[in-house]
Amino acid sequence: MKGPEKVLCTGAAGFIGNHLVHALRQRNFQLTCLVHPAEEAGRLKDLDATIIRADLEDKRSLLNAWSDYTYVYHLAALKTSPFPEKFYRVNLLGTKNLVDVILESGVLPKRFLFTSSIAAVGPSPKGSSLNEESPCQPVSHYGKSKLLAEQLLRSVGDRLPVTVVRLPLVYGPQSLAGLYAFFRSINKHYCISFGRVEACLGYVEDVVRGIILAAESPATIGRTYFLGEDKVYSSAEIIQTIEDALGKRAVKMKVPYPLVYCLALVVESYAKITKTSPVATREMMRECMKHRYWQATMKKARSDFGFEAEVGLARGTRMTAAWYRREGLI
Repeated sequence: MKGPEKVLCTGAAGFIGNHLVHALRQRNFQLTCLVHPAEEAGRLKDLDATIIRADLEDKRSLLNAWSDYTYVYHLAALKTSPFPEKFYRVNLLGTKNLVDVILESGVLPKRFLFTSSIAAVGPSPKGSSLNEESPCQPVSHYGKSKLLAEQLLRSVGDRLPVTVVRLPLVYGPQSLAGLYAFFRSINKHYCISFGRVEACLGYVEDVVRGIILAAESPATIGRTYFLGEDKVYSSAEIIQTIEDALGKRAVKMKVPYPLVYCLALVVESYAKITKTSPVATREMMRECMKHRYWQATMKKARSDFGFEAEVGLARGTRMTAAWYRREGLI
């Protein structure tokens, strides 16, 4: 009798990765989670899975991780660093190392699902949405490294069945980045405003469901998709919705860009000295303050494999706020 299908997930200890592996476990897959040697894996302690410590930058460390997996979900990525070259070592070279190990083994998965980002395409023109055919013009090292990884995967598409999903800003329970800063500050009745931004978002459970659908659909091999809620929110709408979820009102304080830039420089410098990951960088601030529009259409995902977000921002922020409260994070 054939046993459960085997799945490898990189980045399983991260925010989206942890939600993904728990969703896969509920479907009775046999899970192997690839976790960086220095990464905290406490979120995986209640998961019936094999945990392998390996570094994507070290191809040799990946050799022991490879087996006859049916699906590979490659979520591991570096999103913030004071060292630009580090993005390319992790996000590009790390992806290449994993792909090389798979191809050299001769044992191919049914699908290699790569999570990319809207940052790989860059900001959208004012008043219009990006689609999968839009020209890619990333404005950050993170975005550029993700785009290069996409291009690498396309170059091996004749040997490896690849699907790419580009994610917007993803929020939800367990997230300690992104919108979490707004939940924390609004809970204390203040909110830092950087001016008007318009963007798409994705609630984590919707995004995870879409990732699995994309990986398992025969129609998605060799294709790329945006994945999230097919709606654009302004920064003012996002802030008000979080206020409603928390039942609180916040004083909005607009901070000028030069001050934000200087503060980010201080944070970067401290991160370099302490060899830690900065909560903000000058590049991150430029990306969100100089480029105001980050919207994409999800129509292709809907037409090709039936994905449609089920959780809107109002409901998503209520569930997220409830989790933060239960965990004592706000």
